[in-house]
Amino acid sequence: MTEDTTAPDRAGRGAGKSGSPGGKLRDHRSFLQLWLGQASGAIGDQVLPVALSLYILHRGGGAGQVGLVLAGRAVALVVCLLIGGVIADRMRRTRILVAADGFRAVLLLTTALLLTQLPLGLLPLVTALVGAGEALSRPASRSLLPSLLPDALLERGNALVSAAQRGSAVLGALAGVAAVTLIGVRPALLVTGIVFALAAFSVMRVRDTGPATASRTSPLADAAAGLRAIRSRPWVMAVMGTVCLHLFAGSATALTLLPIVSRREFGGDVAYGVVLSAMGLGALPAIALAARWRPKARGAVSMLALTGYALVPLSLAAPFPLPVVILCFALGGFVVELYFVYWLSALQRAIPDELLGKVFALDQLGAYALLPVGYALVGPMVGLMGMTGTLIAGGVVVAASSLLCLAVPGVTRFANPSDD
Repeated sequence: MTEDTTAPDRAGRGAGKSGSPGGKLRDHRSFLQLWLGQASGAIGDQVLPVALSLYILHRGGGAGQVGLVLAGRAVALVVCLLIGGVIADRMRRTRILVAADGFRAVLLLTTALLLTQLPLGLLPLVTALVGAGEALSRPASRSLLPSLLPDALLERGNALVSAAQRGSAVLGALAGVAAVTLIGVRPALLVTGIVFALAAFSVMRVRDTGPATASRTSPLADAAAGLRAIRSRPWVMAVMGTVCLHLFAGSATALTLLPIVSRREFGGDVAYGVVLSAMGLGALPAIALAARWRPKARGAVSMLALTGYALVPLSLAAPFPLPVVILCFALGGFVVELYFVYWLSALQRAIPDELLGKVFALDQLGAYALLPVGYALVGPMVGLMGMTGTLIAGGVVVAASSLLCLAVPGVTRFANPSDD
């Protein structure tokens, strides 16, 4: 194992940020501006896939085409996340966020204007391009946050960002369904473009002490440095692999089949939006809990909680009655967010600042690596095993991988064993 630079780096960041080791979140203006931009962008991230999925079904498409639209975003994340991470550690992170939000705003406004002329086969390209903008912004925003807050406020800061994103997810899912059902998909896309424009404006005024010019090292050398940081921490590798399996087997299966199950079993598109919103609502109490509860074994709490995510695909297998499905998706949102706040804070403490953007990118890249494959396989798997068999298999993989991950040293505390 290579020498761990966590302790001195963490101390330096915590002492240098905002001049205070603690205080209140409201005292950190730049963080609040970043938070506002992230909350705005989260609405757009939710409206687009919901609106386009329902648009495809209304145009006569099926599970395969819905899966391709969802896979477009996942493919872009896999392809572009590492690029975004390298860029995030080589130039001002605020500039990256403004450019990514502005690009998505222009793209969605253009798509809304040309929607009726676009064949269904081009819609995956739209989600892929929006996903590319998301891939550029994610590492920048997550690696910017610890430079805006002291170490003692990282959990609360990450929790507040997550709360805004989850609350916006609820609004975005409902807005997407409402727009398609009551007005049409164009208004949803127009509003989404405007929201991304507002997000870009908010981030323009964030204080950023990152590099103003690009590093002289090669992008490949930067990426290799990020990989070394992960390899020196086996617990990071184990958690990344587990979450990759969750998205591949659990999320891809459930999200592709949910609109179809909703139409077949629960009466239509409204149920689809309600179930998706339940996942966002379920995350809110987890965010409040993670902001204040700091167990020593945060990794054990997180991975045991993630076994509950298996209920997301399993609830659709029978399917359960609609209220039970809503409850299972709410529980899924709860356990994912509890894990996510602890995980982000652990990485922000464990990884040196100059590597943080790349590590966040590799984290997301690892998580989404198999997601496009998962979306693409849902249709063939349903043909081979049926919807029930496919959903049960996804739930089993989620639960088993969560428990097996705990066997790796360091996972139980989300830290190197030598730091315990």
